[in-house]
Amino acid sequence: MAGGCISKCCSWCFNRAILDSDTPLQVKRKKLMIVVCFVLFISSVLAFMSLASDKISTVGILTAAASLFGLLRLLVFRHQATDSFMIQLMTPFCVCIILADLEGQSRNSDVSWPSFVLIVDMLLVLECPTKMTFYVVGLCTIWLAVIAAERSFRFGMFDLSFLQTDQADRQEACDCEKLPCRVSYSRSTISMLTQLLVFIVDFICTRGFATAVLAEKNRILASIETANRIAVALSRFD
Repeated sequence: MAGGCISKCCSWCFNRAILDSDTPLQVKRKKLMIVVCFVLFISSVLAFMSLASDKISTVGILTAAASLFGLLRLLVFRHQATDSFMIQLMTPFCVCIILADLEGQSRNSDVSWPSFVLIVDMLLVLECPTKMTFYVVGLCTIWLAVIAAERSFRFGMFDLSFLQTDQADRQEACDCEKLPCRVSYSRSTISMLTQLLVFIVDFICTRGFATAVLAEKNRILASIETANRIAVALSRFD
């Protein structure tokens, strides 16, 4: 029953968002982004309902708002999934990832920066411009450097008022006077470089795979077009 309802809901969303003038690439972009926005919105709402009123996460609210914004643009305003549209759609999610990672780092708990890996993979699979991919890679690199600097020098970013950083929640992770604990410069630098290495290697591998698949697709399309032209030319002699 639940599976049938979800299937019908997805079919309605796809039919609503996809326009007759959309190219196959734009159709693929819309289908994937509808699923991503829908899952993030439902997850944010469920997390919001499960938390007490005094522990409402600002980051969760922003994520739900960004997801709803994306769904409205896809289903209500029915924009075409052009390159500029993908930039406008991805930017709020990148901001939410940074804020969620900042909140997690300030509690010495879960981190969210690996979500940038998914963003990069999506951009490569959806054949977005290379500059968009490098924009996300650069943003993630800068963010990891900022986090490493904050962990070493503690210039106050972990103590921002909107973060859910109660001392009682942190105490289980460490018992420093000013939580989270400050780490040495060498340790934070090594941690940043290790994380960055994983991110860059994944980017290079995925980009190589996506480029090879795209080149193969273009060769197949070119072969089909050439075969059609030859068939048309031969038909003239019949």
